[in-house]
Amino acid sequence: MAGAAQAPDEEVRQATDRLRTLIQQHHDEYKAKPDAFYKVVDREVVPHFDQQYIGQIVLGRYWRSASEPQRRRFINAFKNALVHSYADALLDNYNTVEATWKPVHAAPDATDATVDAELTRQGAQPVQLGFSVRKVGDQWKVYDVIVDGVSLAANFRSQFSQEIKQNGLDSLIRRLETGGKPLQDASALGKKKP
Repeated sequence: MAGAAQAPDEEVRQATDRLRTLIQQHHDEYKAKPDAFYKVVDREVVPHFDQQYIGQIVLGRYWRSASEPQRRRFINAFKNALVHSYADALLDNYNTVEATWKPVHAAPDATDATVDAELTRQGAQPVQLGFSVRKVGDQWKVYDVIVDGVSLAANFRSQFSQEIKQNGLDSLIRRLETGGKPLQDASALGKKKP
């Protein structure tokens, strides 16, 4: 008999704390060998994300017309592009950012919840962060991240939709597979441009 599922915020917090501890213990090694850190992020963080559901949300109407191989390639390329894009930011800011987790208010039988946190950094405005999670089996999986009120899934969907209209889905997948960044604009993450 399986044990009771964790609360949605416990899974997000534990994954975050585990990654932060690994960065503290191996920071110099990860800075010297970013590919090793990408593998750690892939192992420690990615399993907490509902990759297929994220792919469906991000591709929107294009998901329905995509072939199964296109869907798999997109999910993998998108995941790798995100890991590579944000791993360096994690390494650079791991010891300067503090997260304050807020209580989760969800019914005991809820299948969707939001895990909210506030990120603070000395000399900078706090950033409001929300993890939209849903129950998959007995685990909570992240399917969207909201940064200062901006849904990353909706932002990606808007950007990718334009790119797919202009160049096609295969072109987007190839761009992501060859190291293309998933976002062209830091303001899409709710960050203020300097």
